Amino acid sequence: MARFLKKFFLPALLISSLLISCGSSDGKGTSNLPAGLEAWTGDKNYKSPHTLPELTNQSENLSANWWKNSSFYHIWIKSFKDSDSNNCSTNCGDFKGIEDSLDYIQNDLGCDAIWLSPFWDCSYKGSNMHGYDVNDFYKVNPYFGTGNGANAEAELESLIAACHSRGMKIIFDFVPNHTSDQNQWFKDSVDGKNGKSSWYMWNTKALDWKNTWGANSWHLKNGKYYYAAFANTQPDLNYRNYEVREEMKNVVRYWLNKGFDGLRIDAVRYLVENEDSLQDTPETHEWFAELRQVIDEYESPKFMVCEAWIEGDRTALNKYFGTDAKPEFNMVLDFDQGKTCIEEVLCQGTDIYYNNKFKYSSLSKFFANPDSNKAYGTFLGNHDEYFDRLGDHIPSESPAAALATSLSLLRPTVPFIYYGNEIAQKSGSQSGDERLRQPFNWTSANTQKNTTDSPLNVNKALLNLRKTAEYKEVFANGTVQILDIDMIYTETQEPWKHALAYTITNGSQKLLVVANLTSSKQNTLYFTNPGLNTDSYSLLVGNKDADTTIKTDGSDLLFYNFCSYEIRVYDLSSGDKQTVLDIWDHDSVTMYLRGTMNEWGATQMTFNSASGDFSVTVELTAGTKYGFKFDENADWAHSYGPKDSNSSSIVLNTEIETSDAPGIGTNFSFTPAETGNYTFIFHKNSLTAEIKK
Repeated sequence: MARFLKKFFLPALLISSLLISCGSSDGKGTSNLPAGLEAWTGDKNYKSPHTLPELTNQSENLSANWWKNSSFYHIWIKSFKDSDSNNCSTNCGDFKGIEDSLDYIQNDLGCDAIWLSPFWDCSYKGSNMHGYDVNDFYKVNPYFGTGNGANAEAELESLIAACHSRGMKIIFDFVPNHTSDQNQWFKDSVDGKNGKSSWYMWNTKALDWKNTWGANSWHLKNGKYYYAAFANTQPDLNYRNYEVREEMKNVVRYWLNKGFDGLRIDAVRYLVENEDSLQDTPETHEWFAELRQVIDEYESPKFMVCEAWIEGDRTALNKYFGTDAKPEFNMVLDFDQGKTCIEEVLCQGTDIYYNNKFKYSSLSKFFANPDSNKAYGTFLGNHDEYFDRLGDHIPSESPAAALATSLSLLRPTVPFIYYGNEIAQKSGSQSGDERLRQPFNWTSANTQKNTTDSPLNVNKALLNLRKTAEYKEVFANGTVQILDIDMIYTETQEPWKHALAYTITNGSQKLLVVANLTSSKQNTLYFTNPGLNTDSYSLLVGNKDADTTIKTDGSDLLFYNFCSYEIRVYDLSSGDKQTVLDIWDHDSVTMYLRGTMNEWGATQMTFNSASGDFSVTVELTAGTKYGFKFDENADWAHSYGPKDSNSSSIVLNTEIETSDAPGIGTNFSFTPAETGNYTFIFHKNSLTAEIKK
């Protein structure tokens, strides 16, 4: 949701209390609703004037609950891929850019479904252009089309068809709580025209209702007040109006008929207020139960997932699944599980608090999908100020990024990957949530395709593992059991207490995940054995050349020789499976080239064991001054710069200039005379380097 949620920088417990008390400190929006707001209005037999299109571009042969075996790529359309460099301010991605990138999404990353941010015509078309201020639910934002945008809707339909031709699915972001104040519905409501007087919530005075950041949420317009839970430019629709309820269902039908496979629904907590609360009311749940009936009408199975931003209250979150008699959402986005995947890597086992704000508690925030018909959607970050970007906390070249990524994917939930997080991209320099919506770094993505241990390739390997016939059910319907760390050994071997082990079980299929969550190598990890049979097993993830055997010592399971931030996955059901991800090499020798040619990312160099040299070839442009360093571990811990720098000494061959690159600091610089491919060579034994064209 495009909101100004400053409260989400507060500690977790305070966050929960604020979410529960949107209206006031005691959780009551107001003691009583004025009679005019309680009344039901509109025509019960209302039919939308917007004719539904014929069913087109539909997915075929989808199984029930197909979404439980999917992985979703969350795309902020404006910032993803601009195919035509049109006149949108700063950058404007488009549907054609996404269609051109489906091979990257499906094959280089491994996602088989995409979630589009709001694509409707919206009021604010500035640098953010978040799209949650909808002007017209039946009109596509022309900026997301190529050229002048005249064919934007046709290009959206082409994207839908292209997804389905690949066996991919696509869902849209639905915004039912409010519209833009420039929406014709609201303009008519202001003027009392076209039967829209009660389509929004009006009152003769401003009630004492506070919005999500504590400001008054009633706003004066033409002598009366309207309610807006998020911003005065986004007035709330009135769901005690039968026509509004039907019209918003019609919007959903319209786009599902166009071929969308489902929808993510924004800000679901705030649709219908009552005398006790401004959020999570029974009346709100009632409308989503009605909408679920619309979803279930389709022969090709559709689904809906909700944004109920609730942390620390699993009961309130689970209510959005509805009941057996009145089901609501197929899936809910889970705001508890994502942060801990990063926090547990950052905490390093030395303190249970990160930055004095978030309490580390991964064991209490690990939830498997509730049952075969319901799912939790999990993610490391999104378009709102939930927890920054992965790259803001952990560099893409660090093995910690691979670990955090692995922890997010190795659980029986449905993964949602926010564009850029698969390459550990950092946030932009903008303020607020706009910094999380910056242009996608295609240079980094293309580099990571060819880097074995990059976050991109970790995502690819694990997403492909989740889709295989052997393992898709265990990741869709598995149950989780956490293994206890043996506290006897913890007392004497403090550095490795920050470790995690758990099983995922579905029928006869059982996976065992073990992780060293620290930057220190660990010789032995001890966990209490809950009765696991380890007579036969396969290593699916981990260093297959190291000692990865599972030993038993009385009631303990023992694991040996863990690299820093290493994670292992064992298949305890079979002894003949192949390792699919092997990036933790205990005995490897590595060197990376970091510089402006790769925007200071780490490009791994090839090692020649005979000569002891490292080399990598990159394309450079004539006349461009490049700054660079060599780095042993891709984490800046041991970098080689000029001889007079503060890092380790290095003697230069004459082919490399010794002056520093302006504005970069103590680094090498090189300005090629001709455009072409240049090979950077690092001689480890003599600590010398050269560049050859």
